[in-house]
Amino acid sequence: FPTRRSSDLSASGNMPGGRQTMAIWTDGAGNVWLFGGSGFDSAGAQGDLNDLWMFNPGTGLWTWMSGSSTVVAYQGNPGVYGNLGTPAIGNIPGGRTNAIGWTDKSGNLWLFGGSGFGAGATTPWGYLNDLWEFSPSTSLWTWMGGSSTFRDNPYGSGGQPGTYGTLQTPSAGSIPGGREGAAGWIDSSGGLWLFGGYGYDAAGTLGY
Repeated sequence: FPTRRSSDLSASGNMPGGRQTMAIWTDGAGNVWLFGGSGFDSAGAQGDLNDLWMFNPGTGLWTWMSGSSTVVAYQGNPGVYGNLGTPAIGNIPGGRTNAIGWTDKSGNLWLFGGSGFGAGATTPWGYLNDLWEFSPSTSLWTWMGGSSTFRDNPYGSGGQPGTYGTLQTPSAGSIPGGREGAAGWIDSSGGLWLFGGYGYDAAGTLGY
């Protein structure tokens, strides 16, 4: 799929296509960022997008930062995950809607889940539980946790159940189940918090 990196300059003619339920962040410099959502690509096809954009209020200009400019109609581009914890030029989350986003103290953008497309999934669309980090200083995505694929289920869409571990005890094996529309916020210590949404519990049951 065609992609563009941040080396491409902003221009007065740049503009994201119309969309809804995208992830939105604001960085420390006051720039506004958006990723994906359900909407229209550069050719007018509608689907789940995976393009990343930045808007600079000082210049009034948009910059296309990464992801694809096109999508297969009524579908979405798959994610390219690379190696867990390793940033790479080719990495990009799959097209999705209703994902959850945070901006950390260093200005990095974090993205979790949503409904959309993984990589090489048995079920082509479902509820994601992948965690991503985008560094504006390097313009690289890093897959930080969660699954790149979906589990089969009886509901007609894919998704991974959550692994809860012990209440209030951190664990490398703990991961929220695939979901969309969750609430997210960041605390004064830099911790990223997540609550609820529509997706999968520990038993793989789909609900709120």
